[in-house]
Amino acid sequence: MNIITTPKPDKSSVGNAFLRSQDLVTITRRYLRQLMEESGETANLAVRDNLEMVYLARAECREMMRALAKPRGRVPIAGSAAGKALLARMPEDDVGRVLGALGLNTLTREAIDALPRTLKELRGRFYPIDDKEHAIALRCVAAAVFGHLGEPLGAISVSGPTARITNDRIAPLGVMVRNVAREVSTALGGIWLD
Repeated sequence: MNIITTPKPDKSSVGNAFLRSQDLVTITRRYLRQLMEESGETANLAVRDNLEMVYLARAECREMMRALAKPRGRVPIAGSAAGKALLARMPEDDVGRVLGALGLNTLTREAIDALPRTLKELRGRFYPIDDKEHAIALRCVAAAVFGHLGEPLGAISVSGPTARITNDRIAPLGVMVRNVAREVSTALGGIWLD
């Protein structure tokens, strides 16, 4: 699993990435529960695997209607809030390689061309959203989690139906997610990038 944004990791870095993801899951679990309780929505942890985000852990909300992600479920990196949270914090060269590899099968040419501008805007806001991009009637708000070198390791998110995650809830949820991502980063010994 490629958590660090290197083009072709060697065997030792893949092993280190796997160990780091296990630590990330262990440390993050209580924060996901806290975020689920505070937001009332399903809280998730996702990490990058090439051009996708993989969900490693979640705390499901108690609502009848809720977002369901399979364990180890995958979403496109550029079409998910978690993926955009990572892309917005990755070095520009790495983002360029990812965008170049996406191709037209994943996104339209217009969406790929607009993504660098979108990511630049996200660096200032700090909580990207997925507004029905991955699933109909589903919204997601995310923030990156950082490692000890300030590198984005993964993303924390909340997701739920548009009936509950209305436009006026996005900013408050963004603040909640951002605060939890900061707490997780600190717990991992990471450097929070403001």
